[in-house]
Amino acid sequence: MINFVARSLLVKMIGLFLAVSLIPLALVGALSYLSAMSAPKKVEFEKLHEADDIRKAEILAYLNHTMTDIKFLASLDPLAQSARQMQSLASGKPKTVGDGPAEVGLEDYRKVFKDIDPIIRKFFEIVGNESSGYDDIYTIDGQTGVILYTLQRQADLGTNLRNGPYRESGLARVSEKVSRTKKPATVDFATYGPAGLPLMFVAAPCGFDPDGNVSVILALGIKPRNIINIMKQTTGVGDTGETRLVGQDFLLRSDSRFESTSYFLRKKDDTKPVSLALKGETGSMTGPDLKGELSLIYYLPAGINKEEILGADFDWAILADIDEKEALAPTLDLVWRIIMIALVIAVIVAIVAFFAARGVSKPIRRMSEQASRISQGDLTIEVTVENRKDEIGQLTRSFHSMVENLRQQTREILDGVNILMSSSTEISATTSELAASASETSSAVSETTTTVEELKQTVNLSSEKAKSVSDRSHMTFQTAQTGKKATEETINRMNSIKGQMESIGETVVRLSEQSLSIEEIIAAVKDLAEQSKLLAVNASIEAARAGEQGRGFAVVAQEIKTLADQSRQATDQVRTILEEIRSSISAVVMATEQGNKAVDAGSKQSQEAGNSIDEVTKSVQEATQALTVVVASSEQQSIGVEQVSSAMDSIDQAMRQNVEGTRQLETAARNLEQLGQRLKDFVNRFKV
Repeated sequence: MINFVARSLLVKMIGLFLAVSLIPLALVGALSYLSAMSAPKKVEFEKLHEADDIRKAEILAYLNHTMTDIKFLASLDPLAQSARQMQSLASGKPKTVGDGPAEVGLEDYRKVFKDIDPIIRKFFEIVGNESSGYDDIYTIDGQTGVILYTLQRQADLGTNLRNGPYRESGLARVSEKVSRTKKPATVDFATYGPAGLPLMFVAAPCGFDPDGNVSVILALGIKPRNIINIMKQTTGVGDTGETRLVGQDFLLRSDSRFESTSYFLRKKDDTKPVSLALKGETGSMTGPDLKGELSLIYYLPAGINKEEILGADFDWAILADIDEKEALAPTLDLVWRIIMIALVIAVIVAIVAFFAARGVSKPIRRMSEQASRISQGDLTIEVTVENRKDEIGQLTRSFHSMVENLRQQTREILDGVNILMSSSTEISATTSELAASASETSSAVSETTTTVEELKQTVNLSSEKAKSVSDRSHMTFQTAQTGKKATEETINRMNSIKGQMESIGETVVRLSEQSLSIEEIIAAVKDLAEQSKLLAVNASIEAARAGEQGRGFAVVAQEIKTLADQSRQATDQVRTILEEIRSSISAVVMATEQGNKAVDAGSKQSQEAGNSIDEVTKSVQEATQALTVVVASSEQQSIGVEQVSSAMDSIDQAMRQNVEGTRQLETAARNLEQLGQRLKDFVNRFKV
């Protein structure tokens, strides 16, 4: 099937028609699709933007309304006077007021409490109904932080918001901020313990002391119901979309319209659009909604912190979304309609392309068959000429003319081939004879070259041997010179040794004379030791006569005797050593005399060796000079043979090139002959 498509012009032309017609249609369809897909998204994003703006406006209006209510209530003189009076009573009794609701029981305090209660209750009945979503109204001591009054009278009445159990609550934060800034303030939703539900607090100063500090604060607790109802509106979000409100802790400040479970301060939404909105950015994107479905999302900040009247230091993110399927459903229907229309157009184009391509491919197929027969050598066919004025007609006429010309040229080529065959045969025979002659000449030159090469090697070998002998003669001459110098040094050394031996003999004679003097000294020491010993004996006898007085002298006499014995022993040892030295001196004297005789004999032999080496040196020098002449002659012969060898190599190379050229010429002649035969066979294939 693939081969048929590749060979069929009809199929290719139909495909070309379809491509030319459908590709622009596909491009237009794609552009239309992209335009159609972007337009609904743009419209839906505008709707979501409008929904966000509506929710934002309603939330800000509601919060501004609550702040207006609390500021209005705080500005009422009766309420402000009673509140300041209550604060004064509470400040005067810090031990009984402020520790708990049970302690608030003084008569004066209770009276003021009754004055405030009707005003606040009336306000709560008129303004703080169910539609307002207000939970409770609080009067707080601006200096101590004690809750002086609550409409609901819950567990927080009388507690201290600075160090009591609710010091971490939103009510404590809003009262601290009002006391510090002396302006109205708003804090975000958080679970408030006494009420047991999430509350937002707005507060305003209700009275100031003479120093300008806030003495009384009026606060309002707001339930999340109204905020939830605002965010549950479905305007602009279709059947699948919804709006949601997220705080800076990424917890929802709204509930889902599709879930019965409350998400308020329970479900977290830390998606990218929430982060961007909390950073103050406004925009749109495609992403998951609370259900995890792919949706179109528009996000913006609520701008609560920019409302000066609220005094808020936080903000919320408002997001509106709608499922992408719902938003793009009309566009997808339009796309399917475009696809169906494109298919119908493709069928129509295919039918038109078939008939148009058939009118072009039929005559071309016929000419293709005729060309196939011509390629097989049949020039006897009759070419059909189409009676058309278009390019197909011109092609058939040109093809007919080409076949006629081919017949005429084939006849002329056949005649030329016959002439070429006869000429190439003669050239081939001549080149064969020339190649044989060149081969014989080349063989003779090769043999001569081989002989010259052998002669060259012989001359080189003789030259190398002569050089080797010459080098060795030089080395022998140098060795003889060195031996001559060594012999002269030996004679000098022998003379020096002879002088040293004579000096040693004189020294030994003097040593023998001194040994005689030492023997006389030893005899004197020995006599002295004998006398000391005799003196010690006499001293011992005298000490014995002296009795106890001579005992110490007897000890000294004994020591002298001991020293005399030791001196005698030492003298004997020295005499023994001296005798050994005298024996050694005698041996040295004899050795010295023998050494003098040996030195004399060695000196004479060294002189005789020096004379012999002089004669050898003269002979080696003469031989070296003769070998130098032989080496020079050998080198000249080697250079001459090298030149002859180089010339023979050049002649041999030239003859080889001649032989190769002759062989190439012979090959070319044979190829020419074969070419002529092939041309003849080729032309014979055509029938003319």
